[in-house]
This record gives sequence, C-alpha cells and structure tokens, in this order.
Amino acid sequence: MCFSSIPFFKEIIIMAFMCDFCGYRNSEIKEGGGTGEKAKRITFKVEEPDDLNRDVFKSDSAKFTIVDLGFDMDAGSMGSLYTTVEGLLAKLIENLEDHNPFGYGDSTESKGFAEFIKKLRDMKEGNTKFTLVLDDPADNCFIYNPYAPHDDPKITVEMYERT
Repeated sequence: MCFSSIPFFKEIIIMAFMCDFCGYRNSEIKEGGGTGEKAKRITFKVEEPDDLNRDVFKSDSAKFTIVDLGFDMDAGSMGSLYTTVEGLLAKLIENLEDHNPFGYGDSTESKGFAEFIKKLRDMKEGNTKFTLVLDDPADNCFIYNPYAPHDDPKITVEMYERT
C-alpha cells in the first residue's frame, strides 16, 4: 500500500494484494483526501486522439456519462480507477462484453448491442469526438489539465451543492 499525490488534485491510496498460496491478485485505488465540501461535475470534450491520453481518476462515488451515446454508468459500477480516457473506455468495453447478457444468445439478433460497442471502440481509437462527464458527489474525480493552474478550454468544472 502506498500514497501518491496528484498535482492540482489530492492524495490517492494505491493498494495491491497477491496471495502466494492461491495466486489471487487484487489492486485498488482509493481517494485519500476525504470528501469535498461540494459535489463536482467535470465535462471533458474529447476532440482529438491526444485527448485519449489524459489521466483520469474515477472514484467509487463518481458516475460517468458519455453524452453522445446517452450512456450513464452509475457510481460504484466499475470501482475506483486511475487510468487514461482511453483506458476508461477500454475497461468499459471489457465490462460490457464480459458481464452483459445482451451480447449473448437471442440478444445478438437485434445488433443494437454490437453497434453500441462499435461506437465505443471508435471513440477509444480516436475516430469519433465525444463528451465525457464525471459527476462525483464526494468531489473525488479528476481529469488531467495540461494547462494547470490555468483553465483548460476542453474541460468545464462545476461545483454544486449535494442533495
């Protein structure tokens, strides 16, 4: 277990475990800075392939949305992740393909699920512009800003009162 600090954000806790007896492995990343005074919503317009390389921290409490697809992933669904935008999309595709009943059996006849996955892959490969939203009531999400401490023209950050 170790602590790491993300510049212009807060600390995160990186935990890794491996059982020498059975080979089980687990790794988790958690926020270490506590809950913010307000909730945070980050909107990121992914417009070019380089934007896919931006670091992202999505906490357990953050919901994420791909506006262009009308897709929402509820908080807790994929746990905490420290990755890139591309890595977030890759993890989403993997989870949907491996743990979703709509990709198997009779459901494959509609082709809707396959078309949805194809759109996600196009986004992951940088072929399609899209808008990613991280919405975290605990203020524990982050998208790298290469212009920090100045504003990034592709990112909008909204702080709002939790309800």
